[in-house]
Amino acid sequence: MTARHMSGLAAWLVVVATLVFGAAARTTPARPLYWSIGTIGGLALLSALSSFWSGSMELSVIEADRVIVYLGFFLAAFLVVQTTQQRQRFAEGLAVSLVLVALLGLTSRLLPDLLDIANAVGSGPRMRYPLGYWNANGTVFGIAIAMLLWSSRRSSFAALRWASVAAMPAVLLALYFTYSRGGLLALMVASGCMIVLSRDRLWMLATVGIAAIGALPAIAAVQSRTELADNLAGAGRTDQGVTALLVLLAGAAVAVALFAALRWLERREGSRTGRLVALSRNPSLLRGAAIAIAVIGIGVAIAIGGKAWNQFSSSDIAFPDDPQAHFSELGGAGRHDFWRVAIDAFGEAPVAGDGAGTYVFSWTELRSITLPVHDAHSLYLEAFAELGVIGGLLVLAMVLSLLWFGFQAWHHSPDRERDRNAALLAAMLAFAVGAAWDWFWEIAAMGAIFFLVAGVVVGVRCSQLGGAAAPTRRDGNRRYGLAMLGVAASWIAAAALIGPLLVEREIESSRDAAAAGNYVAAVDHAGTARSIEPWAASPYIQLGLLAEAQGDYVTAIAHYTDAIEREDRTWQWYYLRSKAERAAGDEAAAARDLERARELNPLSACLQAGDCG
Repeated sequence: MTARHMSGLAAWLVVVATLVFGAAARTTPARPLYWSIGTIGGLALLSALSSFWSGSMELSVIEADRVIVYLGFFLAAFLVVQTTQQRQRFAEGLAVSLVLVALLGLTSRLLPDLLDIANAVGSGPRMRYPLGYWNANGTVFGIAIAMLLWSSRRSSFAALRWASVAAMPAVLLALYFTYSRGGLLALMVASGCMIVLSRDRLWMLATVGIAAIGALPAIAAVQSRTELADNLAGAGRTDQGVTALLVLLAGAAVAVALFAALRWLERREGSRTGRLVALSRNPSLLRGAAIAIAVIGIGVAIAIGGKAWNQFSSSDIAFPDDPQAHFSELGGAGRHDFWRVAIDAFGEAPVAGDGAGTYVFSWTELRSITLPVHDAHSLYLEAFAELGVIGGLLVLAMVLSLLWFGFQAWHHSPDRERDRNAALLAAMLAFAVGAAWDWFWEIAAMGAIFFLVAGVVVGVRCSQLGGAAAPTRRDGNRRYGLAMLGVAASWIAAAALIGPLLVEREIESSRDAAAAGNYVAAVDHAGTARSIEPWAASPYIQLGLLAEAQGDYVTAIAHYTDAIEREDRTWQWYYLRSKAERAAGDEAAAARDLERARELNPLSACLQAGDCG
């Protein structure tokens, strides 16, 4: 949470700085901007208001802060990236940044001695670093390929065009190491969108094939080296990584050579090549291909639908012994139950939901598998579960409208800008699709990609709508008013983000002091956290733990009771109070609290045994 709040504060400070120095005068406010701010800001407001009826004001405020951070990213990008050249640099910077993320992850796998990451080797076959979650890595790598497709043809720098091609095999190998079906889906969605929307689709399709040719030898080398593929510690681990790296470098060289041949073929403009290009741009042929793909897709769905559903809804969520086999599996890894609980929670409070951030309570009460989960692994279903039909429709309106503005920005762009806007739309679309089946919304780095890009494409669309109109005095007054409103909103947003950040810092300081045996300082830090956010349960829990550690069970019980009053659906708080009550000699109260904890988390084995540590 600290990193997210710090990045959010930085984004809002950028918004303040740009407004103070006159960025509003250079912008073109139009309906897409107002609608975008309205839907994102409306979601933040609804999340905050839901704290009044949710089971946890603290969790609801955290969710509202998350949306405020994303609104800061959106506005910062909208205000900063205003010219065609700035948008070009933004897209190039995004491509480079995503590649660097992929290369960091790949280096941690191939050369663990060079990039020593805690718990990297031996932590399982799926690449967690650098985003902390394999599916997030895979999705970012899939988006990176689409951005590289664009930069390989439309970058302003010749060196970056060639470097983009050379980097593609490495990014594909990094995606392979995630063993992520979501990453594969992101690759198909983002690259497919880029190829479909570009007039150079034939050459881009060929470039994807070249990248695959460059990556396949390295992937084959990994498959034959068990320690590297499974990320095991062993004597030959380093040698296997170096060997795979050398094969990858050779594959990248082959990809660059093939790309050079492709560009030569394109410049040669032979009659056969011209006919192929014309066919790839023929509207009738493209419509026929789309219909054929749809028919094949429907046929495949009918043929394997029953089998796919049985595997998806299976309670077996174990990762396969052979990690590459995961790409072809149809199991849902528990998502069937995640989504069922979200639907059940929506049915209990269909209008306004149980409150933002409260899915975890529904999960512990209604689940049928023991896996600990905090999110529904679907932005859209979780929105309906936590915020009811109002919040669910608001989230859909936000995402779909931003995608629509991106599509309109592409559609109305001049030829020299169309592919860039297509690449940005592809990045947004991959996130929006991935968010339907995973918890990407909660990963700040991925949310930043979506909302930064959204800010850019909304800026493009606003420029298109207002570009032909001559500026008037009324427009100047409107911009001035919007600038003042933006500065005020920025300071309010910053204040909303600072509170939780300070609370987290104070609780961490309290834990550090307690570990050092300084209970006076530990209590002081926890008390400061309580004074900053008196509605939050976490400061009271920390105070209760400190009192219990000092043998003051009466005070501990009082603090746990305060926490329960603020968050009455968290089973851990009842369990902690039952322990303190038992230590204080109140067996009846302890039994009642333990029973309540079991009601809130009926599948917990440790609660059934009466000992959760």
